[in-house]
This record gives sequence, C-alpha cells and structure tokens, in this order.
Amino acid sequence: MRLWYQLLSSETGMKNFIAATQKLVDRVVSPGTTVEVRGTTQGVLGDQYRLFYNYDTREVIDNALKVRQGGGYDAFVLANSLDPALVELREMLDIPVVSFMEVNCFTACTMGERFGFIVANRKISARYREIIHGYGLRDRFAGCEALFFDDVRKQEDAFTDPAVADAVVEETKRAARRAIDRGAEVLVLPGPPGALLAQMGIFEVEGVPVLDTYTLLAKVSETMAVMHKLTGVCVSRRTLYEAPPAELVRKVGAAYKVDLLRDG
Repeated sequence: MRLWYQLLSSETGMKNFIAATQKLVDRVVSPGTTVEVRGTTQGVLGDQYRLFYNYDTREVIDNALKVRQGGGYDAFVLANSLDPALVELREMLDIPVVSFMEVNCFTACTMGERFGFIVANRKISARYREIIHGYGLRDRFAGCEALFFDDVRKQEDAFTDPAVADAVVEETKRAARRAIDRGAEVLVLPGPPGALLAQMGIFEVEGVPVLDTYTLLAKVSETMAVMHKLTGVCVSRRTLYEAPPAELVRKVGAAYKVDLLRDG
C-alpha cells in the first residue's frame, strides 16, 4: 500500500519538520505500507492570509492531479489543518482523500466533550473556527489559543536546537493551559509543535489528552485505503463530491490549458 501524505510546508524551508513527520508516521503503519511525506515549493509562508494560502492550494491540486493521472497510490492524505482543496480533490480522485482536520476533530469528540486547538498565531484562528463550525461541531469546540508565531518557519529550528525545542514546548504548554481553562478536554496541535511534542512523547497536559495528530492521520488513512479495497467505495458521488463528467474535464483542461485535465 502506498499513501501520498501532503503537507503544505516548504520542502527546503521546513525540511526538519517534514523529516520528523516522516519518522512519526513510519512507526505506526503496517508492514508493506509506504507513506510518502511530501511538502510544497514555498509553503506556509504566511498562510494565515488567504491570498498566500491560495498559491499553496493550487500546488496541492496539481500534485493530486498527477496522482490521478499516474496512479500508484491508495490514498491522498491532506496533512495540513486548513483542508486545502478538500472538496476539489474528492470531486476528482477515486481513492480516499483523508483530511487532517476531520480525522483529528472527530477523534477528539470520542475522547472528550469539547476540544481545543493550539495554533500558530491569532490571525489564523478565524479559519479554524470556520472549518470546525462547517463540520457541525460548534458546540464541541472550546476555541483556539495562539502561539504568536507570525512565521511558522521560525519553529523549524526546534527540531535541531534543544533550546528552541524547550521554548516551543513551554509556550505550547502555556497555550494548552489557557485552552483547558476555556473548557478544552482534548487538545489538537497542528504544525511543528504537534510533531515536536509527539517526538518527545508528550501526549498529555494536566490530565488532558494531546492528540498525536500526524501519526493518527497516517493510521486512519491506511485504514480508509483498506476499506476502499474491501468495499470498492470511498466517497459519495451525490451533490457535494459529485465528479464532473469526463467531457467537461477535457473542455476545462483545453480552455484553461491544464495538461493534467486534457484527457478527461
């Protein structure tokens, strides 16, 4: 089994985070399953702003279309917490498209009544609220607490510098305590802090579970791929994820000069 595991982080600017994520997922999947952790060219450089985020989303779509055209993968895993192109990919791919946010939010609901997020900065909190409310989980969401990193790449050094790692962990714990005070019974940590705490074996703050987000996502994705092989289905083709007809795909590919769509 082969899984495409898509982060938005730059493969050059955040290679330590990507390598740490690869180690986390490798320890959990079954023998015979390969998880290929991928990044983007310039990703998460100010993704709290929708304009910049859209450039990364287009790269994710292109990667997914390459997977669609070339085959060879059993699931496409959106390992970024902003659900980049989630609906678009489910419209186009006939393999499971698994979302970091869906997996972690709904798992958190099995472990406590209300969950909270520890996020990179204040600006991005609005986007998390929008996604979670869209899932229908408004009443289960205790809110976001920010780490005040306007540039997520500043966290990259935590994987190579113990002093930076300690600083990130302490700030994360402070934010976690604020979230707990607001009623969070489970904590979700996207981005480098989530991978760092998992790497260090920190899965609880003051009795509140801290999800091992990237490991959990890999294991659920593997399970979804198994179920797809077993049942032959992985997505509803009614309404939201209805796939465009092949002829329309070809017309759009020609009109917009997208080679990956020209064959329908």
